[in-house]
Amino acid sequence: MPSLNLAKTSPPLLAMAFLFLSAFVSFFAQNPQPSPATSPSVAPSPSVSPSPSPARVPSPTPLPGAQNFHQWGSITVFNGLPSDSVRAISQTPDGVMWFGTDNGLARFDGRRIQNFLPGGSRTNLVLTLKTAPSGDLWVGTRAGAFVYSANGFQPVGGTQDVGITAILISQEIFLGTDTGLVLRVQRDPAAGLSVTTMFADPLRAADGNPLSITSLIENEGKILAGTSGRGVFVVGDGVVSELASAPRPLFVNSLARTEGGNLWLGTDAAKNFSGIYTTETASRVVRIAAPTAIVLTLEANESGLWAGTERYGLFHVAGSKLKKTYSFENTSGGLRSNTVFTLFTDREGVVWIGTNRGVSRFDRLGASQETISDIPNSNFIRSLFQTADGRTYAGSNRGLFIKKAEKWEPVAAYGNKAIYAISEDRSGKLLAGVAAGSDAWDFADFRGAKYAAVNGLGLVQIKLGGDSLIYSDASISSVCAANDKLYIGTTGNGLFSFDGRAVKKEIDGEMLKSGTIWKMFAAADGDLWIAGQHGVFQVRNGQPEKIIDAEDVRDLFVEGRDVWAATTTRGLLHARHDEQFGWLISSVGFEQGLPSEKAFAIVREGEAFLVATNRGLVTYTPGSVAPKLIPTRVLSQRAHDLAELNSTIALDHPQNSLLVEVAGQSSRTFPEEFQYAFVLKNAKDEVIDTRLSDDSQYSPSDLAPGDYTIDSTSFNRDLLASEPLTIRFSVAKAPFPWTATALGVLLLISLVGLVWAMVEHRRIAQRNRELAAARLDLANEAERERRRIARDLHDQTLADLRNLMITSDKLTADNAEFRSEIEAVSTEIRRICEDLSPSVLENVGLVAALEFLLDRTVENRRFNADESVEERINFPLNVQLQIYRIAQEVLNNIDRHSNATKVEMTVEASAAGAFGLTIRDDGDTFQPDGAQKGRGIANINSRANLINGKVEWRESRKGGNVFSLRIDPATGNV
Repeated sequence: MPSLNLAKTSPPLLAMAFLFLSAFVSFFAQNPQPSPATSPSVAPSPSVSPSPSPARVPSPTPLPGAQNFHQWGSITVFNGLPSDSVRAISQTPDGVMWFGTDNGLARFDGRRIQNFLPGGSRTNLVLTLKTAPSGDLWVGTRAGAFVYSANGFQPVGGTQDVGITAILISQEIFLGTDTGLVLRVQRDPAAGLSVTTMFADPLRAADGNPLSITSLIENEGKILAGTSGRGVFVVGDGVVSELASAPRPLFVNSLARTEGGNLWLGTDAAKNFSGIYTTETASRVVRIAAPTAIVLTLEANESGLWAGTERYGLFHVAGSKLKKTYSFENTSGGLRSNTVFTLFTDREGVVWIGTNRGVSRFDRLGASQETISDIPNSNFIRSLFQTADGRTYAGSNRGLFIKKAEKWEPVAAYGNKAIYAISEDRSGKLLAGVAAGSDAWDFADFRGAKYAAVNGLGLVQIKLGGDSLIYSDASISSVCAANDKLYIGTTGNGLFSFDGRAVKKEIDGEMLKSGTIWKMFAAADGDLWIAGQHGVFQVRNGQPEKIIDAEDVRDLFVEGRDVWAATTTRGLLHARHDEQFGWLISSVGFEQGLPSEKAFAIVREGEAFLVATNRGLVTYTPGSVAPKLIPTRVLSQRAHDLAELNSTIALDHPQNSLLVEVAGQSSRTFPEEFQYAFVLKNAKDEVIDTRLSDDSQYSPSDLAPGDYTIDSTSFNRDLLASEPLTIRFSVAKAPFPWTATALGVLLLISLVGLVWAMVEHRRIAQRNRELAAARLDLANEAERERRRIARDLHDQTLADLRNLMITSDKLTADNAEFRSEIEAVSTEIRRICEDLSPSVLENVGLVAALEFLLDRTVENRRFNADESVEERINFPLNVQLQIYRIAQEVLNNIDRHSNATKVEMTVEASAAGAFGLTIRDDGDTFQPDGAQKGRGIANINSRANLINGKVEWRESRKGGNVFSLRIDPATGNV
């Protein structure tokens, strides 16, 4: 890029453009440590203005002061507890919480509650809980002790019907009872768990009644037992003695031991008196000044001692002084009740409080809000800065403030001016960018000089003798020194750099697409990070990459793989780079403890971050304890028992999918905040599929046969990863399909048989057609032969007879009888000729031939035919001849065998070519199936088959027989 000319301006001109006020600070100025960033935004991108500036009069803050009620939570019967009276709390290594109540034991995995009665209804009152390093949960009830392991409860022998009031887990396990005894637990692989007494006679009160053991603790190698009536006892094998101390509290309800080794006693006390004691020396006990009255429980953690009282809530003691008191009233119900039965600190430092109104949880490490003034505009914090000597400044819409002894005090020299940027020069003088026409938005140290980005003016070098305008550009918004360059951010024109001599453009605005560059951060690895109007960008080797898609990112801090970003749309965003899944992003907003999701600045304070919002300041401490991950459900064609996860789950054919549901466990992360990563691998350890989402279910499907593993990982709010949960399963190959093969073979045989049957059917049909044709030819030939015979008889025999008759006439003798015989023979021959070859059929047609046949055969007859029926008969002559022969055969049978006195013939023909012949007689009933002689019936059926006709005989309802012949050319017959 071409170099740009540098411009210098006299000090008076700069004084008109912006105002720098100074205050004493420390010796050397240094860049403040940056802050992590990130998570994508869904807000629409605002249009880029050439020179935006923050609003001068923001909305006032409605909160008069920070209450931090978000640090509290509760679980009651409304959420599923069997009882609101919670007397014992513990946590197993998988992160699951357990609550002992007056009506049973409750398991809470962060999402749902399961209730148990360890040994039936008599064990509903749970008095104490402890978790062993092995993960076993020890449960003390009013009717014995139980151990929960491997998803089942095992009773401890010898404790039946004994109230177990205290449990000590050390190298051995000890139980305190309500009968004044301390029991040692013994394990027998064959007989299970049993107990022996540490001493023979129970501890008794002055009235002779057994004393209840209220607590057990190990201190300096000794077992101490607290009682309500005779103080603390030292318990040994067969020996029990009072713990010598002065004074000696008698009604001891709880014992605790802090990290420093001090022993603490929670005792009964009168109203306005303290029930908290601690050991000052081996034998001297001192009372802590705190109006606790009766103390029911103690809990020691790294923050000090916590005491739960009978009537006055929760007390926090640090060192030997009361630090803070929490009650139902001053927590607005965050602490469910002022009656506290039990206390427990979980693996992440969250304090769980069992009361008579449910369980309360207090996240003392959660986001902590604070206001720095009673004036709302003074709580609109725009800038933060840490000096070289560790002092912290906050610039607001109404003045500058400094933190002194955990309190914020105004810096009077800056009055009520809005502070947009804070820094210090090499001499330790404080520099502040205030609203004065043009606003100084950012400072940077470059090559021993101090520079400022003054929006509306340009890049200014701050000097003792007078400030100089180095580069005039009204769109300049931020500066940052990195890689021996001074990077210059603008309000939409891209990224520039200054090398001490010239200014050049590094990345064009269209390529960067960040909008206004509000802040920049130089990482230790040389990368430049940009907090922009449209997200967080990483510039590496001159190439920009958007890391977080979010609107209006005002400040950021980068440390290793972590990026923290303050935004005015989504609060505080956190991004962490994962080698396998890339950038993971989470947010800390209103639900997580910010008073507002408008964050403007972020600065590191030890292990925590100080975040500036428009409603005050927030101290947020990222968690350092990784979450736990537990399986909740595994489904294939059935629900698998979670114990099956210890081995490979075998999926039978045809199952090729599996549904896995897991749950992240973290007291400081809401269930919906968890992110889950799933990696599916095959037997060769090759990655088949990966998925990262907020869905706790994963269901790979359509898997090929083989062995697979699913590695599941959960990420909590602070993007800490749990240990992977590995689930192994196998997809079975399809077994050899014996049944299918057998069916296939049978099907193949059937197909072969079907093909063979079809071929044979076609062959037979062809043979039948050939046979029918042969029979037709034979019939035609027979008819031709008949015509020849008839012709020979007519032409030769009849001629000879005629000659014979003429000759006989010439004889003189009377030959009348001879002549008559010759004429009779001639007539018979003519009839035979007509039968052999009916000439009437050829001369006048089928209908007339049938009528002639009927007239010639039967005397009492009737013929029925439509006048135009002959015109509708279109059969060839050979077909008509077969019809004629059939009718001839039927009439001959009637004439010879039926003794009929009346015969009726009906001829029908349709326009479509269908033909019907019906012959009725009143003779003897005829059954064609019963005919055993002659070939008349066979000839009729044969002739009908030749012409594709159908014949039928049936008995008439009026007596006699009905013969029918039907021919339908459309169907081949009827």
